[in-house]
Amino acid sequence: MIMRRITATVILLTLFIGACLSSHSCANTTTAPSGGPKDTIPPILVKLTPPTGTTNFPTAGGKITLQYNEYTVVKTATDILLSPPTRRRPQAKVKGKNIVVTLQDTLRADQTYTIDFGSALADNNEGNLAPRLVYAFSTGDVLDSLYFTGTVINSQTLQPVKAALVAAYIDQSDSACFNARPDAAVKTDDWGYFVLRNLKDTVYQLFVYSDKDNDYKYNPDEDEIGFLDSLYHPVRVVNDSVAELHSFDMKDTLHCQARESMVSMVTFKELQTVQYLQNIGRSTERQGYLKFSAGDVQINSLEFVGLPDSSIILQYNTTRDSLDFWINTDYKLDDSLLIRLNYLKTDSTGQLAPVDTSVMLAVKKVEEESTLRKDKDKEKQAPDTVFKLQVSANDETVEQLGVSLASALPLLQVHRDSIILEETNPKGQKSRKSFHFKQDSSDIRRFIITPEQALVRGYEYELTIPQGSFINLYKLPNEKNSAKFKVPQAENLSLLDLRLSGVEDRYIVELTDEKGSRVYRTYHTDKEGSLVFPYLQAGKYMIRITCDKNRNGYADTGNLLARKQPEVVRFYESTPGNKVFEIPESAEIEQHIDLKKMFQ
Repeated sequence: MIMRRITATVILLTLFIGACLSSHSCANTTTAPSGGPKDTIPPILVKLTPPTGTTNFPTAGGKITLQYNEYTVVKTATDILLSPPTRRRPQAKVKGKNIVVTLQDTLRADQTYTIDFGSALADNNEGNLAPRLVYAFSTGDVLDSLYFTGTVINSQTLQPVKAALVAAYIDQSDSACFNARPDAAVKTDDWGYFVLRNLKDTVYQLFVYSDKDNDYKYNPDEDEIGFLDSLYHPVRVVNDSVAELHSFDMKDTLHCQARESMVSMVTFKELQTVQYLQNIGRSTERQGYLKFSAGDVQINSLEFVGLPDSSIILQYNTTRDSLDFWINTDYKLDDSLLIRLNYLKTDSTGQLAPVDTSVMLAVKKVEEESTLRKDKDKEKQAPDTVFKLQVSANDETVEQLGVSLASALPLLQVHRDSIILEETNPKGQKSRKSFHFKQDSSDIRRFIITPEQALVRGYEYELTIPQGSFINLYKLPNEKNSAKFKVPQAENLSLLDLRLSGVEDRYIVELTDEKGSRVYRTYHTDKEGSLVFPYLQAGKYMIRITCDKNRNGYADTGNLLARKQPEVVRFYESTPGNKVFEIPESAEIEQHIDLKKMFQ
């Protein structure tokens, strides 16, 4: 009986093996096994040696070992930040499932340090980042335990500044960030947020800069900078219950934005403040320029030797770091031109002082193109008899900006009465219209024409500039030119009416796209009332407003040594935290903005 059972079992086993060998449903040893689900679990820290919070840590040759539950690698060594920083960065090496960190420089005695590992560590297989770890230790008997938090944004875009170095100094001199490494430092996260922790019970001077060369010092030529107007004394104590001290998922918008920020700073790119004559040139016989290293140059005297002052036409650019000149004479000028200049230049003590400079300018010789030398007789081209005036008008903005007339050279004569603005109604009937005519305040070579009466929808307009309406520097008349325009008639266009109140300064109001990169319309105003933005396509927009305190027409940057913050820029928020708003088709939207409250 037993033998029959054994025989039956053997037969069944044989049949099963044969079936497996012939069936596609059994394992095929020539096919690699599937890897299973992807590993998304980050490495888990098992042990720290010595533990965080250790005191009497050695000042030389110190090491910290991080033991993880799986093989972990150093993904980005530059993300490991020792605070206060030393000349040489900590060295991190992989040993099995351990990361061994060696401090290469001698540390200060009786000093609390932190090592922020940021996003430097990840598992070996899938690259899952280890949770952010901040390790604290002291080379003395006491572990400093104060902290504070803050946020950094860019002064122009108002976007968070990522990976900027927030640097705290006990030294209160203006030059601290130029000459020394900070007494405490941390990098901002994706939200421009930072926590400076394990600080002393003292006051700090606070800076933030991009530190592009990673030397822990501010480089004005490379870095953007920001600073806190006053000294800061931390009072909060590090505690495990403080949520802001823990690691955050940067994709968790709700929790990241909910973190408490005790201070805020804005970064800006400083303009050069050391003033000197940087470049000077003469591009043609009657035209040249002076270029200075910094803006708002003060020129006390400027003499073109041998030429009357009345023959010189001058124009500064907007920031007054460049001066163009043209010479209006009826005779041929010498090949060399002597210019004598007295201006305020930065001296060896860093102060502005008057200085005399003389420069001899020759006309820059430009080699003629080979294509112009094809004529064997090398006959000169016929001289110009007219010049081209650039005339431009945009249907959507002509009511606000008018028609632009621009010349490459200064205009010596303007015959305004010869210019014709004509209106044509839907029946084809024409009539002449009056207009305002003015020179652009920032460019003497440009004029603006705006209709005196409101434009009528459905009517067409044409501005005609006859030949000879303008005479340029070379006594040439303009060629005849014209521009046609009309009020947009699309029924799906919309209108935005901004009603401003609380106006206490001069403001620059810009309507931009949803990224703030393209400006559709701009107003400069110092009065309460209505600003109208007509003929808008349906879409997403933002409103950027700059408090233009010095009334120069643009947003000024800051100056560190002068302790001058950049001019304040704000985006209007339709709802708290929402800078982008949507304009639907065929809509008339009225929006009230209290500027006093907005810039409070």
